[in-house]
Amino acid sequence: MADDTPDDSGKDSDVAHWLTEIERAQNTTAMKRWEERCRKIRDKYRYEASATAKKRGYQMLWSNMETMKPAVMSKPPKGAVQQRWKDRDPVASKATEMLQRAINFTFEANDFMSKFLQVRDDYLLYARGIARVKYSPVFDTVTQEAGQPDDAAIDPARDLAEQAKEAYASPETILKSENVVLEYYQRGDFVHSISRTWDEVEWEAFRGYLGRDQLINRFGKEIGGAIPLDATSDESDKGKNNPSLPTSKATIWEIWDKVKNEVLWVAKGYPKVLERGPPYLKFDGFFPNPKPAYGTLTNDSLEPVPDYIFYKDQADEVDMLTARIASLQQSLKMVGFYPGGPEGEGQPAVERAMRPEFENKLVAVKSWAAFTEGGKNGVPIVFLPIDQVANILKACVDLRKQLIEDIYQIYGLSDIMRGDGDASETATAQSIKAQYGSVRIKTRQDEMARFARDITGLVGEVISTCFAPETIMQMANMPLPSQADLDAAALQQQRQALIARALAPQPPQIAGPQAPAMLPAPAPQPIGSMA
Repeated sequence: MADDTPDDSGKDSDVAHWLTEIERAQNTTAMKRWEERCRKIRDKYRYEASATAKKRGYQMLWSNMETMKPAVMSKPPKGAVQQRWKDRDPVASKATEMLQRAINFTFEANDFMSKFLQVRDDYLLYARGIARVKYSPVFDTVTQEAGQPDDAAIDPARDLAEQAKEAYASPETILKSENVVLEYYQRGDFVHSISRTWDEVEWEAFRGYLGRDQLINRFGKEIGGAIPLDATSDESDKGKNNPSLPTSKATIWEIWDKVKNEVLWVAKGYPKVLERGPPYLKFDGFFPNPKPAYGTLTNDSLEPVPDYIFYKDQADEVDMLTARIASLQQSLKMVGFYPGGPEGEGQPAVERAMRPEFENKLVAVKSWAAFTEGGKNGVPIVFLPIDQVANILKACVDLRKQLIEDIYQIYGLSDIMRGDGDASETATAQSIKAQYGSVRIKTRQDEMARFARDITGLVGEVISTCFAPETIMQMANMPLPSQADLDAAALQQQRQALIARALAPQPPQIAGPQAPAMLPAPAPQPIGSMA
């Protein structure tokens, strides 16, 4: 995008404050270094220089990514809701089953898997992937038929026809359907406060791009019509267009402030806060997203370190050797030298024999003696020595193979995962390699599983707090039990408990020694009778 430095002149203090905070978080040394790394890794992965590259390269990054992607996540996650304590509570059992069905229906109906795969790709490529949940209700506008006003709203003192016209002209908005959607965000569209750990994050900002109609529908005609459409390409100053970036849209930041417990929307070119208020969705962790799927982190920074950085030196050496091998391959050709002029009597015959299409033929040579003897120096043909070239080429191939093996050791791709093995190895050796590879990849699988689990929890929170009971019943395809059903289930549970207790074997009664008979207590005597 174009320069994001805001012009704070004439802006509301909150707008200037938040635009400055966002810019400050984006321009820290750590995040600028990460963004520069990500840009280079993206170009390397997409092989952007393929059209202009003059040297051959080895696409190590692409190969590793395509191997690691399905190993980390390939199947859609399934929500699992269960009671914390395994109590035989019929109400809790029905509630967990209904919520689990609603979550899984939401995952399938709203294509959550495609967003999870986008997060996975960013996680493996850039060491950070982020997505958030949104509550998306759909409303419908209905009007009453003319002449059929609501009976409860009829005023006997007024004309019925007039009341019918008013009822027809007054639309009513009703809830048509409800959804929870998962929204993926590009790495540059998500910013958080400068923090050392995720627990210290105080605010998050999500960048979106809205067109004029979307702005008017979201913020009203007055505000939406005044927001400038400032989204332009990074290449605009050079007269170039980047079709991957939005045009004719406004840059809107949605900010979740955990300290003040509020959500607000600001635009780069609008002087006032577009909208603010308490969080419209209530989450236990406040934010509408879980902790991003992080790769390598240290305890003192939230700057992700992409995996490619750790084997970049070896990958550069592999590229260098690949270019050298390609150059040496061009020297592996048969080239011979023979005398020309009067001494080269066999020149036409030699040229014919060296043609590519010439084979299985005999060649007649004039002056056979001169051709075979060649004066005092033997056969008059000297071939270009390629033994040295072949030896150097073999050494380069062997060295490149070792470097590739080093990369696999650094990245954790065992030969079993790559489908490569040695027939002479024992089954124990193969098992050890497979176990080693699974241990190295398990951390990546666990991180994506953690992210999917947290998203499942957020979806469950939205469904249980925002959805109407009728919507949940339709999604789960099961009716809510009535109070009579709950009372009957509780009574049945009590009966089963009593029956189980009655049928349980009783412990045997062991007779012990008889206790000595107690002496009767002396009868009380009146005071004064005691001598």
